Amino acid sequence: CGGCEPQVKQILAQELEKLGGSLSTHMCEHFPYSRPELMALIRTDPDIDSVDSFDKILAKYGKGDGCETCKPVVGSILASLVNADETVIGGGRNALQDTNDRSLANMQRGGSYSVVPRVPGGELTPEQLIAMGETAKKYGLYTKITGAQRVDLFGAAKYQLPDIWEELGKAGLESGHAYGKALRTVKSCVGSTWCRYGVQDSVSFAVRVENRYKGVRSPHKMKSAVSGCVRECAEAQGKDFGMIATENGYNLYVGGNGGVNPIHAQLLAADIDEDTVLKYVDRYLMYYILTADKLERTAPWQLKLPSGKNGGGPIEHLKEVIIEDSLGICDELDTRMQHLVDSYHDEWAEVVKNPDLRKQFKQFVNTDENQERSDMIDFVDMRGQLRPADWPADGQDQTNWKAPDDDIFARSEKSWVQVGSVDDFAPNVGSPILVGDTQLAVFNNAKRGEWYCTQNMCPHKQAFVLSQGIIGDANGIEKVACPLHKKQFALKDGAQIDGDLKILTFPVKIEGDAVLVELPAEQELDAILGTQGLRVMKTDCIDITGDAIKVPPRGAKVEIPGEYVDGQKELEKLMKDEAGSPLGGGSNSTISVEVK
Repeated sequence: CGGCEPQVKQILAQELEKLGGSLSTHMCEHFPYSRPELMALIRTDPDIDSVDSFDKILAKYGKGDGCETCKPVVGSILASLVNADETVIGGGRNALQDTNDRSLANMQRGGSYSVVPRVPGGELTPEQLIAMGETAKKYGLYTKITGAQRVDLFGAAKYQLPDIWEELGKAGLESGHAYGKALRTVKSCVGSTWCRYGVQDSVSFAVRVENRYKGVRSPHKMKSAVSGCVRECAEAQGKDFGMIATENGYNLYVGGNGGVNPIHAQLLAADIDEDTVLKYVDRYLMYYILTADKLERTAPWQLKLPSGKNGGGPIEHLKEVIIEDSLGICDELDTRMQHLVDSYHDEWAEVVKNPDLRKQFKQFVNTDENQERSDMIDFVDMRGQLRPADWPADGQDQTNWKAPDDDIFARSEKSWVQVGSVDDFAPNVGSPILVGDTQLAVFNNAKRGEWYCTQNMCPHKQAFVLSQGIIGDANGIEKVACPLHKKQFALKDGAQIDGDLKILTFPVKIEGDAVLVELPAEQELDAILGTQGLRVMKTDCIDITGDAIKVPPRGAKVEIPGEYVDGQKELEKLMKDEAGSPLGGGSNSTISVEVK
């Protein structure tokens, strides 16, 4: 699940140090800097126009084409410093966004998406609840209350997302940024408005806080909470920043995190009014954004800060920087945060009203036909709602797929098939196409002037998602990183760079404005890569020993109410019938036989 990664890195760094070495802090092979170092270079560059895009920053401070590590980091830095576009996927920045940001939704198992509308302070109107329920019913979405007082709608196809957002937007619901490294929520208890113990209106303040910082991009996700009294029902001391009401205002706590190693937040200021809380939070968050490492939460970042002048630890240092302005940067912190607040846009609403942005969510660029989510993975009933079937464990059937032969189409008669025009394929990203029943991914590497075509199905878990992965290079080899588990495949020959899997690739050529791919006949292509044949099926555990007892020996007579039949012949007949069916003999074909 990746939860142990920070501990593994820490152990590696300690062991390397014992051996006289050190662990590189460089982001990746393309930038010889850590995130804080690159942020400082961009932030202090005298010519801001020379560092307002990834290509410019790469040319000035890096090398190569970039990758799935540095592109999202630079995209986040641009969103935190410049924030020039209405969305993070406008202006060509979709090529920088990781799995979720590129779709403004969270990719789930099987390649479907979840939608989390913003619910400031956890406050919802009945009309908004009804709108979410009606939308979920219309699109067959699984619904669940999150741990942060929101409603999560699971199971949407990417092409459905703009329509879902449009319906939710009519009820006043906007993006909850659950997909981004940004502020997620500001949780609240009901405070003095209802609770007999509350001493401040915690809900209203939580709504104000969330509406101020919504959409602010950061090195990692941020969470907050407001409790209406010292009873702490909103668990504010477990958040990146949290407020607990007192009779005189609020106590402000910073640097709390849940996760693998829960950390209690520390008191930054006591008994301050709402405006002062926001002033200090502005500075705290901006200081964090400017100096934290990639994918570093506030708690580990805060623990690494220098001690205060009097030896009071990192929290004393923060008081000196944020309250006393010991570094002389408070004006800059205030200005930068106010710019982010003023330049906020609801990204969902921007997609809904912008045809060019909406075009990015089309399922296949070469056809209006869609393949439903259940065409790619089985959905099963769970307490009255549908969810995707469980993924088999690695190494079992329906994982680590391999073609029957490395060059399966070597002897096939091929032809050049036009799959669209150049303008249909966005630069420096992958785009899915449909040929027969087969999903393919076409990659327009405009930076190099090269085109590639591969299967769209990642062989690791047989999910049709490769077109949504970030493209880049590793030691000069052009590659795509699967958006689910970051398996990396060379775009030219399909070989996995970090393993022994392989994807099928197909030649691409451009004639005038036409994009053509050299393919075998549809029937041959579908036989190997057709969606129906690679669909992840529901699997059940089988008690081999127990079932073997029930299988009659050859020639045994089995009693069925009303007649006697030869059980062995009946089984052979059923299997023969199955082999002749349209699905016959496939590796995913199953047959249920009950012998009585």
